[in-house]
Amino acid sequence: MSDSIYKTPEDCVFKLNKNGFLAAVVDGKEHPRVMLSRALPLSAPGSYICISDVEKNEIGIIEDTAVFSAEQRRLIDAELEARYFCPVITEITSVKEKMGNLYVDALIGTFKKSFTVKDVTKSIRQYNGHIDITDIDGNRYRIENLEAIKRKSRRMLEPYLY
Repeated sequence: MSDSIYKTPEDCVFKLNKNGFLAAVVDGKEHPRVMLSRALPLSAPGSYICISDVEKNEIGIIEDTAVFSAEQRRLIDAELEARYFCPVITEITSVKEKMGNLYVDALIGTFKKSFTVKDVTKSIRQYNGHIDITDIDGNRYRIENLEAIKRKSRRMLEPYLY
């Protein structure tokens, strides 16, 4: 039984419960449903993952998911992907600035999406080679690699990158 707040594969095992939700055995104690959240979702998405019960009581922290087995990481990643859904922009088709807001038309795969960005300096961020854009409703979109999208798309967005 570990007294450490940091949990390792030796003292924390994940599984799916009968209803398909993430469950865990942590320090020998069964938790029928757990929730995972990232302390640093943008800059370190695989580090410092908080494990909580459904009442949001902290059970422990995973310092680095890389130390877990592939199967355990698959369960961890699936839970985090569901919580931190972030569509990937494949092309910017239009950017218009009006009264301090940006009105963006983009493609997410073949799906057309329009959204508004307020406070560009806080809502468009570059991290580890990708760009995250947060719209006025708090939805987050990602450009995986600015250099990989069409040059015309890059030119529309570059004036707003700081």
